[in-house]
Amino acid sequence: MPSVVRWTAWSAALVFVMLLSRSLVVQPDNVSLIAPSSGLALVWLASARDRRELVVDIVLVTLITVVVLALTNGTAMQVVLSVLFPLQPLAVIYVLRHWTPHLWGAGGRRAMGTMADFGLVLLAMVVGVLAYSVLRTALGELLIPEETLRLALGRTTRSIAAMATIGVGGLLLGGWLAEHRDQGRPAFNRPNPADLGQALGATAATAVIFGFGFVLHPETPTTFMLTLTIVWVAVRFNPVVTAAACLLTGAAGVWFTILDVGPIAAIDDPVSQAAVAQVFVVVLMVLGMTISLSRRQVLSTVAMLQESEAILAIRAEELDMVMAHLDDGVAIIEEGGRVLHANQALLTAFGSREAQPLERVAEPGEEKGQAYHPDGRPLADAENPLHRALAGEVIEAEEIHHTDEFGVFRVLECSAFQVPHAEGAPKRVMIVLRDITTASNYRESLVSFAGTVAHDLNNPLSVIDGWAEALEERLSESDETDAVAAAPMVQHIRVGVDQMRAFISDLLAHAVARDQSLKCEPVSLTTLVKHIVATRDRPQSGGEIVAGELVDVWADRVLVRQVLDNLIGNAFKYIAPDTVPRVVVEAEPAEKGMARVQVRDNGIGVPLDQRDAIFEDFHRATGADYQGTGLGLAICRRIVQRHGGTIRVTGNPDGVGSCFEFTLPMTPDAFTAANT
Repeated sequence: MPSVVRWTAWSAALVFVMLLSRSLVVQPDNVSLIAPSSGLALVWLASARDRRELVVDIVLVTLITVVVLALTNGTAMQVVLSVLFPLQPLAVIYVLRHWTPHLWGAGGRRAMGTMADFGLVLLAMVVGVLAYSVLRTALGELLIPEETLRLALGRTTRSIAAMATIGVGGLLLGGWLAEHRDQGRPAFNRPNPADLGQALGATAATAVIFGFGFVLHPETPTTFMLTLTIVWVAVRFNPVVTAAACLLTGAAGVWFTILDVGPIAAIDDPVSQAAVAQVFVVVLMVLGMTISLSRRQVLSTVAMLQESEAILAIRAEELDMVMAHLDDGVAIIEEGGRVLHANQALLTAFGSREAQPLERVAEPGEEKGQAYHPDGRPLADAENPLHRALAGEVIEAEEIHHTDEFGVFRVLECSAFQVPHAEGAPKRVMIVLRDITTASNYRESLVSFAGTVAHDLNNPLSVIDGWAEALEERLSESDETDAVAAAPMVQHIRVGVDQMRAFISDLLAHAVARDQSLKCEPVSLTTLVKHIVATRDRPQSGGEIVAGELVDVWADRVLVRQVLDNLIGNAFKYIAPDTVPRVVVEAEPAEKGMARVQVRDNGIGVPLDQRDAIFEDFHRATGADYQGTGLGLAICRRIVQRHGGTIRVTGNPDGVGSCFEFTLPMTPDAFTAANT
């Protein structure tokens, strides 16, 4: 709409309502039954599209107010003070922009859509009107002798009533139109026959109530029945239609009162009559908007719930499809043994039999197949993953050997943990079973094969070594030149044999470190280091192993000993000539339940650019002067990582050499957290 047309239309509307209001002033109290100009001015200023339009709007509102008041027998001081009138809607808009900036009229483009919006708008109107009224009343008391507090109170209540009716309706309509314009939708659709019938019915009911309660029998208390028609409209139609119905019904009631017809007109006191008329209109608007906005919120919530249910239904179907095609058996079991869900793999025992219903699992003491530890010990009831998970423990990939009621033996990898449940409801546990029988057999075959290969490779090496040793002894006892020349050759043979034997041993250790199941238990690092000190071979120059402060860890005892033995062995091997090896082993608690272990040596150290690469398979950072397979540190890293830890190497803070630092879990919970 062009600005000129807009200003003309708003000016005409404001002139009309102000003249109407002034024509209804009751003398000598100077009380008007209605004062719609406050609400209309609010909507006018709120509709300004930019700062320039707002400035012109304020000027026009001021001029119209002054001129109308001067032409309708307002006193000189009333005309002067009317210059302040635009401050009232501006105060309300200021508060709205701070409390509800998303709404139309307060800087946003949305209509009131919730009870929270409606409540804040009403409160902003009350605050803005009161702020203006305090200023206007204070100046009136000073400049107008006939001004009374009673008149000021009446003026304030009329302004609040106008704001709460015309102001609310205008802001709601403006936001409604802006929303639909932004979305490219028509603001009002053609009513369907059902809606048209409902509207006609509500209109007819309202007309009957007015005719009976205002015209025929104004002495009977039937006016309250108008609230029923407002409830009817609010329950059936949107907030804009409801606001229109409230305004029209309230206007009809005020019009009958102006014509001196109806129960409100029977009130003798003009101030009381005006107050009751205003309360009547406000109550209708508040009631209608409360019901309509609440209904809209409920319908919006229901629509969101229906949409969420549809999405959840699709997700549930997708999840069922995924679960049905999983090779792992998955079940959700309630405390007491009731099976809430079991997928196809579990119902068919991993596809080895026909699907059968699974209503519950065996209680402690019931025999329904037998489970064992990997070492052959029967699995006690207290060790059952289901019962442990119900107690709050998280089980991750625990190996169990199981023979079912049909005599079928399986090696299972079991994980179990609690899942959310309603407050007061029985606990629920999800169990995931993976059939690793084939993999276990393959692993055992592989380990057996590796052991056989290692044995078969070591046998000829032992023969070669034995004969080379005998030859070396025979040649060393001979004084012939050829014998003296041959002795170093034999020594090279034996060195090669030693290297090959070490390589084969490292290959076997590497395979075991990667594939062997962890058997975690409390491990005392103090005891392990003492054992290594007592059994470790020292180089010819000797060697010292110092055990500092140590802690206990939750780990596989054999593999952790292998890590420490490898690191200490490297410290003895990679040492500068004429240097006595010295190794310090210390451990302390670290963050997240882990232990930080340090092995410091006085060896040749690791070059800075090699400190990451030395943990790779077959990588060697030293030259030909130091023999090795390049697998020792790779084995260490593999073992540490399988425990959820990390390993690195830095320079020795005590001086020359290296510091190998790795972490291990100190408790089962830390082990679980580090491996998830």
